[in-house]
Amino acid sequence: MKRFRLLAPLVLLTACGGGGPQPLNVTLVDGIGEPLQPLAAAWRVGPPPSSGSLPWNALPVAQSSWSLPLLPSARFQIAFRCPDVGGTQFYVSLDLMRNELGNNLLVRCPSAYANATANVSGAFTPALTTGMAFSARGQVSANSTSFSGLSVPLGPGREVAVLGQDSTGTLYFGRLASLNITGPTTVGPLSLTPTSTLSTTTPPGFFSYAGLVLASYVPLDLASWTGGTQSVPRPSPVVAGDLFQFWTCHGFSCALQRKDANDPAVAPSASLSLSVPPLSLSGNESHTSSTLPTFSNLTSGGFSPGLGFLGYALFLGEPGIRYWRHFVSPGALGSSSSYHVDVETAPGMAGVVPSPGSAVQFRATAFAGDQPLSALLAARPIPGETFPGHTLFLDRMWPVQLETALLQTTLTW
Repeated sequence: MKRFRLLAPLVLLTACGGGGPQPLNVTLVDGIGEPLQPLAAAWRVGPPPSSGSLPWNALPVAQSSWSLPLLPSARFQIAFRCPDVGGTQFYVSLDLMRNELGNNLLVRCPSAYANATANVSGAFTPALTTGMAFSARGQVSANSTSFSGLSVPLGPGREVAVLGQDSTGTLYFGRLASLNITGPTTVGPLSLTPTSTLSTTTPPGFFSYAGLVLASYVPLDLASWTGGTQSVPRPSPVVAGDLFQFWTCHGFSCALQRKDANDPAVAPSASLSLSVPPLSLSGNESHTSSTLPTFSNLTSGGFSPGLGFLGYALFLGEPGIRYWRHFVSPGALGSSSSYHVDVETAPGMAGVVPSPGSAVQFRATAFAGDQPLSALLAARPIPGETFPGHTLFLDRMWPVQLETALLQTTLTW
């Protein structure tokens, strides 16, 4: 049995229940919200695994969305084998209560994308001495008055953006939206405008970050610093649906704030403060060579008043071979401090178990936030994980305040 502990200044389809089934629309998407077809898909109702649970049922894979008939009081699991990437297997699964959700659940695959990319070049004015060009799938240097080799996903509604400074140190930003990318092309010219600033304060010694994700899924890095007050570029123009995000960490305790660009809290010259209390996440882990882990004495705490517990995310990675990400909600976990889900017994999912004797990355995350789980799990994804292997499920284009307790170690399978 493996004992893990981290204290860082760092939940049944029942026969009862009111009303009939409430269909849940489940869609599998990539990192920029576009539908994907899985290699395998399955779902079941009941607590996993027990004599009271029903068997896993295979879902058709020649589609990217499904409607699940669930009673309001139902507990259920759903699992997908995502498309392979470079020979590496990816699995995602969730254990939820129907009454924790609205009508829609978006499940995101972590690395596969529905569309290929094309190399895009572009021109802009005025000239920059240093800068970057960004798309939903990449970034490249932008110097003088042009950029080239920017990977942009094929399809309509694409956007590119440029952020950089001129010879006087003035920072400029520009964006070109509604592009239809059908192959390698040149775009522009972009007209860049000076940025304003806002200030962000985090405690001394806290590693901190500020960024902007455009509504078209284009992420921009704005600043990183080690505590104190930081002047952060505030690009313009921004529109409703663009999302500023800020995070700060001390040890393995992290706080995140995501704000719609039209929120006065991120207006030009605004001041924003961000901190996180010491959070805790601990438990025991055990497994056999042919099964996924069992967790016992699972506990977390220390979250700020006013934030509600949102659940646990679990991650197993055998680098270059297979990765499994799983989410268990507060309702599914209930009052239990022990947890096991047998995804490996679902149709098409046997390969999720790591190879005996291999070195396996294990990561866990406990979440608390000021938004309901239903809103977060129905919202569009953010292209990248904020903390790799930790935040895939709740990295969403939705204004939210989150606190996360992170844990990671290496297991020998």
